[in-house]
Parts: sequence; C-alpha cells; structure tokens
Amino acid sequence: MFAVAFLLGILGVWILVAESLRPGVIELTNDPVSAASNYAKRGAAVTAARAGLLRGDLWADAAIASTPMPWTQDKSLAPPEEAQAITVTAIRYAPHDSRLWLLLAANYFRLNGLNEKALAALKMSYYTGSNTISILPERLFLVINSRGLEDKELRELVRHDILIAVMHKSALMPALADAYRSAPPSGKQFVEDTLAEFDPSVLAVIRAQGGNR
Repeated sequence: MFAVAFLLGILGVWILVAESLRPGVIELTNDPVSAASNYAKRGAAVTAARAGLLRGDLWADAAIASTPMPWTQDKSLAPPEEAQAITVTAIRYAPHDSRLWLLLAANYFRLNGLNEKALAALKMSYYTGSNTISILPERLFLVINSRGLEDKELRELVRHDILIAVMHKSALMPALADAYRSAPPSGKQFVEDTLAEFDPSVLAVIRAQGGNR
C-alpha cells in the first residue's frame, strides 16, 4: 500500500508540475494576432511538454505555439525545421490529433512546397479528423491555396470540408470566403463547381463579400 501511495504521489507531482508550467490555452488559428500570442508562449509550452514527457496534449500545445501562421510560405515568421521537429515529437505521443498532422503538412509546404510528404500529412489530418470543425478553416485554406486539389483523393476530402462549411454557414462562412478570395483560379473554380452542386446561394454570398474573380 505504501509503495502504491508513493507512486501515486509521484504521479500527482509530475502532473501538477507540468500543468503549472503550461502557459494557458493555445488554439490553432489563422488570425495573425492570435498566432502572435501563441508564438509568445512557445518557450513555456515547450518547457511544459518536456516536463510532461509523454503527454501528447502538452506537445500539441508546443507544436502549435512554435508554428505561427503555418498557412503561409513566409519562412521568416519562424524556423520551419524547428517547428517541424516539435510537431513530429507531438505526433509520436498524440497520433490521433488531426491538428498535428495539419501542422506537419503546413511545415512541409513552407519548406519544400506541396510534395509527397505534405500530401500524406494532409490526408492524415482528414483520416484522423474528417469532421473536426475546429481545424476546418485552416485546412481548407491550405489545400485550396496549394496544389492539393490536383490530387484526386484530396479533392474528394475537400469536397467534404466544403459540405460541412455549407452545413454550418454561420460559423464557417468567413473561413470559406477567406479560402475562396485568396485561392488561385483553379482553386476558385473548384469551390464554385462544388458550391453550385451543394448550395449556389453560398457562392453568391462569398462573391458579394469580395471574392469575385
């Protein structure tokens, strides 16, 4: 009994120490202000993750904080190699977290464009969270603004994201409009064709918000 109590005590201290080092809530975002706030917490997030050792949730926080605005190819915002290494570690302890696969895809994209590794990581973000609404805005933005739509399987997965966006208009309309506005002509055409099938009224709305070609 004393041995069990001792082990439980050690476990409790370990959890409390890691939580005390945690810098607060860190959420995946494509908002520059929120991303900057996340990045300011990266040191504390990495420290908490190292203290937590095997805790995937803490490593996920560290990965998100270390990758500000991953949807851009501007490498000056943060070293992609460093962020990628932390993200790989986070995936090792939390392979079920679709946010991490999306971050990994974004880091590959920033380093070398949309190569096979980036495509594979993007698909894993769908396989592990096809209906995860919280990451849909960032995932939709990345795929539509890259060459991801050239992949047949990924095109079908993106169609599913657009369908979810249509079903949750009030929450996801801004994300769909942002992705459409910044998309290359081929990406815009794909969104238009998909919305023409699902709900043409949504296309009219995002065009009215400044998405006209």
